[in-house]
Amino acid sequence: MITKQELPNIPQELIELLNSPNEIPPVETWQPTRVGEVDIRIARNGNWLYQNERMEREATVQLFARILVLEANDYFLVTPVEKMKITVDAFPFVIRMMHVEGDGVTQRVVLSTNVGDTFVLGAEHPIAFEGTESSPVPTVLVRRNLKALISRQVYYELAEYMVPRVAITSDETSSAELYGLWSNGHFFEL
Repeated sequence: MITKQELPNIPQELIELLNSPNEIPPVETWQPTRVGEVDIRIARNGNWLYQNERMEREATVQLFARILVLEANDYFLVTPVEKMKITVDAFPFVIRMMHVEGDGVTQRVVLSTNVGDTFVLGAEHPIAFEGTESSPVPTVLVRRNLKALISRQVYYELAEYMVPRVAITSDETSSAELYGLWSNGHFFEL
């Protein structure tokens, strides 16, 4: 029987699969038979906690991040044999670093998460704003349906690369000046 105090069992085959840094395991295809809950929480700042104690081993956090899935509004750590529900305060990842390559329309914005994911802002990884109109929260799609909170520091860095762009309405009767940034051939309004 699975209790709330046990960490998921990580089979050796999964550990070997996760040793390949660019491989994301096919968690969507796994049909684990053992389902339960584990006392893991991802805080808003991106810290992973087990029984309210910060998980210090970076390798463990990175491993768990790669087997994380979102179903409906619940987050799970999934292995081929276990599916364990965890708590996520806001978003499972936080964008902590960025750098820019090139400029203008050909500019590429490279983002990095707190768990080691690195990707280029673009069509596969768009910026979105969650929350309310008065309190928008900038996020970016990391993989599958998992999003990262863009840290305030990184958001301010992104704002330094904002440029104006004239947008014309679909009926071509009016235009407006929008501010945002280019990355990988796409314009993201900020």
